[in-house]
Amino acid sequence: MESVTLSGNDFKTVHNTLCDLRTIVQRMDQSIIKVGEFERIIQQFEQGLKAAYDQDSTAFDRKHDYYGRFREDNGLTTIWSVYELEEHGFLEDHPWQGAKSLCYHDRTTAPILGPTWGDLYRAADEVIRRSGDSHHIFIEGFYRWGKSDDSILGLTTGS
Repeated sequence: MESVTLSGNDFKTVHNTLCDLRTIVQRMDQSIIKVGEFERIIQQFEQGLKAAYDQDSTAFDRKHDYYGRFREDNGLTTIWSVYELEEHGFLEDHPWQGAKSLCYHDRTTAPILGPTWGDLYRAADEVIRRSGDSHHIFIEGFYRWGKSDDSILGLTTGS
């Protein structure tokens, strides 16, 4: 049989469907459909998705290792959690060219010193440290700060 690779969105859809099905099974009190039938269906889902889960896990680990090496090599303390960025992506240009500073919590700013994702990571690390927020150290995303000013980006974090 030929191998099939699911797209990220397809994998997410099938995975979430599997989770929903598990929830239904756990909540069922009585049904004309036997719970064992649902369990068989779940096992088939899991068997069919095993290779995709393995591929996803391997890709996640590879990215996580790359992000960690970049963090260590640059003396950063925050954790990169923008997993859409591929391996070696810190060397590539980010899509917000023209942005000169990064704003966090509506008050703390840091300069963006270059055009790459790595430059954004360094600016995010700096702005989080300057803010004194030692709890929200996971960098989760960036966005345009205002409608009329493309020179400022906002930062989204998590804990």
